[in-house]
Amino acid sequence: MRLVGAESSDALNQFVYYFALPAMLFAAVARGSIEQIFNLPFLSGVVIATLACAAAGFAVSAWISGGTLQEHSLRALNASFSNTGYLGIPLVTVAYGPEAALPAAMATVATNVMLFATGLTLLELFDRKHSTHGKGIALALLGTARSPLIWPIALAILLVAVDLKLPLPVMRFADLLAAAAGPGALFALGLFVSRQSMREGMLAAAPGVGLKLVLHPLIAAAVFYGLFSIDPLWAKVAVVGASLPLGATAFVLAQRYKLLEVETSCSAVLSTALSVLTVSMVMALLGHY
Repeated sequence: MRLVGAESSDALNQFVYYFALPAMLFAAVARGSIEQIFNLPFLSGVVIATLACAAAGFAVSAWISGGTLQEHSLRALNASFSNTGYLGIPLVTVAYGPEAALPAAMATVATNVMLFATGLTLLELFDRKHSTHGKGIALALLGTARSPLIWPIALAILLVAVDLKLPLPVMRFADLLAAAAGPGALFALGLFVSRQSMREGMLAAAPGVGLKLVLHPLIAAAVFYGLFSIDPLWAKVAVVGASLPLGATAFVLAQRYKLLEVETSCSAVLSTALSVLTVSMVMALLGHY
């Protein structure tokens, strides 16, 4: 309808990256307890399954797609980053009751912390401007630490550790910004997609989408039903979370680094469409356990 100009995609992306997403991550962690934040068996399982699928995404990208190490890193993120925050928490709450919200929230935090930290570090490390001298690793780590997707989480953990509660108006303002993260990211993605040819992007996205919707939940099931012994509800939530489609916020990084923007947006669209079937199958299978 041309109500919003195409250039607005970048502006919305900047808002989500610097304001809405940091507020969402901060609020999610700040409301937890130290015991919940450091539920090591659950968090370890989520991280292991996610990084294993990310490694598969990196390998498949290097084998099939070619390209740069930065592109392999982003494809690894696209193959393993679940839409747990915007889709997962409401879904498992409806399916398994309000008690499922806590493990879903902690899975969201673990996924965001580990994947964004690892992904940002690799994207920074493999950036051309860092590859010309020996200080590349230090610059990459510094860039990751300064990222608005990392330091708010560290700040929230510190506040929880010292048992410091922020004033209610501050938390409500954080919630107000956090609520804009999902719609903002989706609008930015939609504006970008609306002016692209999707056919080539869909073909390029297919391998990563297959890894995300099929391999990721299989790895998570193996981890939580074979490697770790945890609460059955938490195990279910972890596997369902792994089966979810690519989160739209992956496009925020793609646009931030001007890297595989069409492919990443197509991955989010395609995986979300197919997940109607695949997530239903996963939840039906888990219903027997």
